[in-house]
Amino acid sequence: MRALLPLLDDRRVGDLTPVENVPPGNLGEAGLADLAVSAWAPNGRQLHVDPDGDRLPALPGADGFNATMIDGVPWRLYYLQNASNGWRVAVGQRLGEREELVESYLVGQALPWLFGLPVLLGLMIWAVRHALRPVRDLSEQIAQRDPEDPIPLDASVAPGELRPLVQAMNQLLARVASAIEHERRLTADAAHELRTPLAALQSQWDVAQRATDPAERAHAQANMEAGIERLNRLVSQLLAMARLESAVQSGFGDEVDWPHIAQEALSDSLALARRKDVDVEMRWPAAGVAPLPLVGNEYLLGLMLRNLLDNAVRYGPAGGVVALRFSADAIAVDDQGPGVDPAAIGRLGDRFFRLAGQRESGSGLGLSIAHRIAHLHGLQVQFQNRLDEGRVIGFSATLRRAPASPLQTMPTRAGRSAST
Repeated sequence: MRALLPLLDDRRVGDLTPVENVPPGNLGEAGLADLAVSAWAPNGRQLHVDPDGDRLPALPGADGFNATMIDGVPWRLYYLQNASNGWRVAVGQRLGEREELVESYLVGQALPWLFGLPVLLGLMIWAVRHALRPVRDLSEQIAQRDPEDPIPLDASVAPGELRPLVQAMNQLLARVASAIEHERRLTADAAHELRTPLAALQSQWDVAQRATDPAERAHAQANMEAGIERLNRLVSQLLAMARLESAVQSGFGDEVDWPHIAQEALSDSLALARRKDVDVEMRWPAAGVAPLPLVGNEYLLGLMLRNLLDNAVRYGPAGGVVALRFSADAIAVDDQGPGVDPAAIGRLGDRFFRLAGQRESGSGLGLSIAHRIAHLHGLQVQFQNRLDEGRVIGFSATLRRAPASPLQTMPTRAGRSAST
């Protein structure tokens, strides 16, 4: 309509002679009489634009949308007037046609969604289930596994997105299997080792109950006390081994204070040292030199030093000297004992291993615990006989940093020189 108004203004429409009785010809879809266009000159004469438009009423003064009846049929009309030259144009459409267009539009939009949406939802559900099938298969595989099954999951059949998860789970399964095997082995060894002292206690108790000689009863009681002491030591060390892993998990984030650790380890060993009349010395590096800088767990390191000191005092000669020496790169515990058979040095640190012919009570766990703690802190324990001109003058346990330390080192406070 807006394009028609300038045309009416430019052409001399008023001089045109209307042509009457002209057959409209075959108008096709345009001849359905559902849409009509008409124009009026400023003097009110109607311009013959299309045959159906001649039926549109002029409606003087009408502007914009209007509803009217034409030949008993409701129409929707729109009027537009050119204020500069007075021409008016109108376009009308039968309301039934408008409703049919709206209906066809709604049907055209709704039917694809009505029938296509369920199909799309079905395809989406199938795609999600298909994508999550590996997760379900993996979940079922894990749910059906035996709790003690250490066999890793097959990562090759898992999709690429799940392979890191499967590999992490395999690492977890390996750690769990290692922990279970560790506990199982510890329980079996503990049951084996506890059987002997308990049987000895039972035997000595029977002897003490049946003895009529006071000397025999006193001897049996002394043996019972020694057996109880050995049993108590064995249980304490078994508990230390059992708590070792949990103590490790508490973290290795503190700078090690060796003077404090050494003093506590010495205090725990004083009772045995006094009983055997053994002098324990602590020797520190020169002023300004830090003793073996290390980051670690002070409780575990104290337990390690205490076990090494206890072993040196227990198996060294009465009235001798045990030295705990600190340097910038090592810690050594020396005694003045008879040394160890070179063939057996390699087995020191094995659980429940004891040298033949030992008279001192023990369970063979002290050096094993010390060896394990040293390994967790990136240290290695070296056992060797101390020689002087080819003669054994004692035994030494030395701690040094392993070639590939799992823990970082940190500078510590400068060491001090002391002797106890």
